[in-house]
Amino acid sequence: MKTLTQFFNPFLNESQADAQYEVIENMTLDAKNFNGLSISGSLFSLTTFKNVTFEFCVFYGSKMENCKFVNCKFSNCEFKFTSISHCNFTGTEFENCNWDFSPIRKSEFNFSRLDAVTMHYASKEENTFSSCMSNNDLTWDQALAAEEAEAQVVKLHTETFTDLLENFLFGKQAA
Repeated sequence: MKTLTQFFNPFLNESQADAQYEVIENMTLDAKNFNGLSISGSLFSLTTFKNVTFEFCVFYGSKMENCKFVNCKFSNCEFKFTSISHCNFTGTEFENCNWDFSPIRKSEFNFSRLDAVTMHYASKEENTFSSCMSNNDLTWDQALAAEEAEAQVVKLHTETFTDLLENFLFGKQAA
């Protein structure tokens, strides 16, 4: 096979019609650690990854389709012009990952931990999340604003309840 790199137009985010991928299909990778690996122009299809750790890896111009990731970890990884679709992530952790022109579509995340950037990009598409955690950090000002907004809602509900109670007890009619 004479393919290792897929040719694409980064300005239009389009692949050429005749582009080909290095195909990794119907495989299972178990208990592997990849550090500093560059994956370019590859298609992973129907592949299962179990207890695989990717650290400081770059996924460039690749596709992952119908893959399963079980108890995997992506730490300090970069996804550039890579498409992920119809994948299942169970117990998988994403930590400090970057996503440049790399959509995650129609995938499932179960019992996974996602960094804020990954959660942001994954929530834009048709993905499902079940029992996942994210570290969407708030600034001090955002936390104070949220607390103040909650206090105003409680105050409004208290005032409304008080008005209703007074109307009931003292027979006041609503205007």
